[in-house]
Amino acid sequence: MTTPSLSADTPRGRMYRLEPDGPLMYPSITTVAGARAKDFLQGWYATMASKRALDMYAWLDRNPQRAPREISRVTRDRWGAQKRIAAAAPEYTRSAADFGTLVHTACEDWGTSGTRPDAARIGEIIEQMRAAQGCFSAEKDAQALIARADVRLDGYGRFLDDYQPEFLEIEQTVVNHTVGYAGTTDAIVRIGNTVLSADIKTSKKVRGDYALQGVAVCRAELLLDDDGTTREMPELTGAFVIHLPEAGGYQAVPLRTGDAEFEVFRSLRAAWSFEPDECALEAASGPKDLLLSLLRSKGGIDTLG
Repeated sequence: MTTPSLSADTPRGRMYRLEPDGPLMYPSITTVAGARAKDFLQGWYATMASKRALDMYAWLDRNPQRAPREISRVTRDRWGAQKRIAAAAPEYTRSAADFGTLVHTACEDWGTSGTRPDAARIGEIIEQMRAAQGCFSAEKDAQALIARADVRLDGYGRFLDDYQPEFLEIEQTVVNHTVGYAGTTDAIVRIGNTVLSADIKTSKKVRGDYALQGVAVCRAELLLDDDGTTREMPELTGAFVIHLPEAGGYQAVPLRTGDAEFEVFRSLRAAWSFEPDECALEAASGPKDLLLSLLRSKGGIDTLG
């Protein structure tokens, strides 16, 4: 996905402005949805780290003449070796995200121009991403990368043929002032007489928590353009994912976007605002000060008369 001009990365995740050069006001939909606990990732991180460690060991086995020097280097720089092993999962995630952005950008290009990007155009997008964000720096075979993207575009083309969507908005930012969030949907489309939010995903599978992103778009209050102008939000019947898997083809996967899903999203938004460091107050000087501090923190200081 191309980066929305009103958004910026922060230590607390991506946030949005409401006007160019204005202050960052609201967390992004993906930032809020990402606050949900993902305990399964701990095991995956450990698996990726152990795999990299085994790969390093296998390299030593394949290069016995260089093993003593490499072992000596690792022994001298244990912290550096640990960081390299621990970085396996984040590097994989970044690589997958960069590829997803490439496919999103190519699909956006297709939607705005009406013409499928050819290999040369995909190559241009890759070079733009590399120059602007340092993406694909480890990719040694540009043609293989283009071919991988082309497979996803084959699937996207089949979706366009089968569903004949009318694109009402492409890469459109939406905002909800009541709850306090903003985000960008890949497209708002009309299929038949139904208006829907559509997001393109290149992940291995369609995860259920994508519904949190979908319901947040459906419950947005306004469309927000790059110049800060707001427009009326169309009434969306729902949201779905255009899944473009590595093996090719596509799936159109509907998402549940009811009250229950939105209540979860609202709760995550409230949790995002929570500042834990502010909850530990100054140490009490005695029993009376302890009681005063507790009552004051709960708004009950008036009960002391």
